[in-house]
Amino acid sequence: MDRRPLALAVALLATACAGHRPATSAQSAPQAATPSVAVSRDPSSLRYAAGSARYRIEQSSRVVQDLMGQSMTVDLGTRQLVSAVATEAAGNLAVALTVDSVEVTGAPPGAEAPLVAMRGQTFRLVMAPSGLVVSVAAQDSANVLLLQASNGLRDFFPQLPSVPAAGQTWTDTVSTTNAGEVSVTVLVIREHRAIGWEDRDGVRALHVTSTSTYNVSGSGETQGQALEMSGSGHSTRDSFVSASGFYLGSIESDSASMTATLTAMGMTVPIRQSRRTTVSRLQ
Repeated sequence: MDRRPLALAVALLATACAGHRPATSAQSAPQAATPSVAVSRDPSSLRYAAGSARYRIEQSSRVVQDLMGQSMTVDLGTRQLVSAVATEAAGNLAVALTVDSVEVTGAPPGAEAPLVAMRGQTFRLVMAPSGLVVSVAAQDSANVLLLQASNGLRDFFPQLPSVPAAGQTWTDTVSTTNAGEVSVTVLVIREHRAIGWEDRDGVRALHVTSTSTYNVSGSGETQGQALEMSGSGHSTRDSFVSASGFYLGSIESDSASMTATLTAMGMTVPIRQSRRTTVSRLQ
């Protein structure tokens, strides 16, 4: 079960089965300016820019479910290629994200088909230059799977600090609800910190680390049985954004403990989930 919208890969995994430690970087001492040599400085502001990019999203997930004294483990892997095109729109950015390809390994019977069906789908976001999402829409608003995936896109691009300098911190709270047979609400408290400017993929980039704690609650029916969900989790994410305003990628680790209760049967099923997601900019 999805804990929150992290990235597109996270949302896809959630519909199917329904960190590294931040490194500090030393900055070199500023060089003395001369009439013929300009002083190189990191930018004093940072905002996302219009343009296009292609991303590879790789995710490995392990879900362990205990039922009637037996433990069942599912190891699921996904690999996606996603194209992003951002254009200026009345002071914001209109972003089109298209799933070019999807590969799935280890999916339980029946779970791979809805994941592969995401291929070719386009999702549209409107976000502020700081990364704050104003709206998100799926290609087919009547498709529950696509609506769940679109919720995941709210956190695809990391939010940027007002001042892109080492030591800057900020906190936000996000609440999302996924529709479906089981309606699940996730409340996330996120703490962000700007680690500083680093050389990444041959360019200067701001390193931002985010630590999140979240609670999960929901209810509904599955296979005709009333179901209640509850649990909590924790995640860490390291993201990188270039000085020119392009998202370069991220590494995220997540773990959660949840409980599914079949109320009519009085049966409680503990579920443990761990997940690692890597986003890489290809061009």
